Amino acid sequence: MQVYLVTALILAVLVATFAVQNAVPVTVKFLAWNFQSSLVVVILLSGGLGALASALVSLPQAVRAWARLRQRETEVARLEGQVRRLEDRVAAEAGAARGQPGE
Repeated sequence: MQVYLVTALILAVLVATFAVQNAVPVTVKFLAWNFQSSLVVVILLSGGLGALASALVSLPQAVRAWARLRQRETEVARLEGQVRRLEDRVAAEAGAARGQPGE
């Protein structure tokens, strides 16, 4: 937890330094839009939109992986139950073979 906090603080300091050094106003022209903003806002917004687009593109694969994981967890639980039943059956048959009642 402390490593995460220290990493977050270092990242915050780097972003603040970046923002101070890139506070120059720029004009952004995109299709019919035309607006002015500071360079740091344009860069951070572009990076954020890129990260969002990347997350949206990888979302279907993540959902499929999650579904496979859930299916396999269900299968493992079913097989573990089957193993327990078979172990109980073997123990009961071994006890019966020795002339003892099953557990």
